[in-house]
Amino acid sequence: MTSRAAAAERTREALLEAGLEIAGRHGLAAMSVNRVVAAAGVAKGTFYVHFPDRGAFLGAMHGRFHAQVAAAVGEAMAALPPGRERLRRGMETYLDLCLRHNGVKALLLEARNDPDLSDQVAMRSETFVAQAEPDLRAMGWPDPVSAARLVVAMSAELSVAETTGGTEDTAGRATLWTFLDRLDLSR
Repeated sequence: MTSRAAAAERTREALLEAGLEIAGRHGLAAMSVNRVVAAAGVAKGTFYVHFPDRGAFLGAMHGRFHAQVAAAVGEAMAALPPGRERLRRGMETYLDLCLRHNGVKALLLEARNDPDLSDQVAMRSETFVAQAEPDLRAMGWPDPVSAARLVVAMSAELSVAETTGGTEDTAGRATLWTFLDRLDLSR
């Protein structure tokens, strides 16, 4: 990577970090290009060098976060065979990562209803469904894809509760793990 390309990547990352910070404080609805460039300390024109519009920026912000989550979840699950423990490890990793990033609350809560993001949110949820499907299959589910969609939805809702509350919901997690135990039809 050339020094120019590296500088451009650092600027893009600074814009995305600024967006996450703003999302954490004000939500997606209050996110403006002016706020982002002010927080990142760059000129407004610089924003448009990296993103054609606000929608593309929000999509990049959402994509960046989910790429980080997918990598962390994949790494957490990699050494385990498909099944309940592997699924739980992936879900814990997802919940912990969401809770560590305050700006994620806006991405979790508002992105589903943002017309610029709703299709991307649905597509990215399907990647987590695909990761969970082998586990539900190993757990004996006759329709593991539908079961995986429900497990992903439960995890997402618990993540919303945790990020909104700002702390781990130990009772919610214990309930989710109990569901997983009972969902294991292979035992």
